[in-house]
Amino acid sequence: MLLVRRLLAQELIWANERYGEIHFVPSTAEDFIVVAEVDGEKVGLGRLVPVDANSAELGGIYVLPQYRGQQVARALVNFLLRESNHRRLYCVPFVHLDGFYREFGFVPAPSDSKVPDSIARKLQWCHRQYASNVTLLVRNAD
Repeated sequence: MLLVRRLLAQELIWANERYGEIHFVPSTAEDFIVVAEVDGEKVGLGRLVPVDANSAELGGIYVLPQYRGQQVARALVNFLLRESNHRRLYCVPFVHLDGFYREFGFVPAPSDSKVPDSIARKLQWCHRQYASNVTLLVRNAD
């Protein structure tokens, strides 16, 4: 059975070890982090990183390889979207995941839009860090 819940403070080390394995930026206690479990085993995680009072970055969606294709990432994103009270969410996914995030209402950020400095820095960091291309998506609350 798949369960998604908020990560406990004492589990932050586990989360950052997983992020370290895949070269993702570590989380902090200020992030809203969730974990997916299957039959009590941690199998994935994701987060909302605060940007400002009205916006956050949805990211860090990671599912252990043996649990991919089982709707775990979808459950993580759905949970994070339900729990978010931000008016705007940014997302910096790998290009091949663009369609997945569009299913949740994310759209490409207009090229002439001003994005927060932290998002611009994250986008630049990702372009330097990863061989795979990333894109910038945004989702506004209805």
